[in-house]
Amino acid sequence: MKIGIFWFLQKQVIGIAHPFNLNDADSIGLIDSPYTHVDYWKNMQSVYAELRHYEYEQIPRGRVIFDANKGKAIVYMDKKLFNTVTATKIYDFFDIDSENAIPRKDPHYRTYEPYRVCRRLFYLS
Repeated sequence: MKIGIFWFLQKQVIGIAHPFNLNDADSIGLIDSPYTHVDYWKNMQSVYAELRHYEYEQIPRGRVIFDANKGKAIVYMDKKLFNTVTATKIYDFFDIDSENAIPRKDPHYRTYEPYRVCRRLFYLS
């Protein structure tokens, strides 16, 4: 199981998934990735040329953290990604078994316009 950040591009998950240490849990038992979408976006744009004309919040995205108290990953994501097929791809990217995942819709990860303009590029329609 890994934690990190992700985007959903052309029916695939991209981003960074990395291992974590249980000793890194905060005061309420959560372990978060140090990576942020805004900072990691340049890396993604260098790998995926089609992203160079978009801002990080225009592509459906999310974050995976670990809840040490529950022994499960919490998967925060844009509500557009909240379906079984997409969730399975996200879980696979982070090496998470579905029974060890807690999916959550989070308005923080909401996709901003021009989402309608680019939705075909990202295969979400």
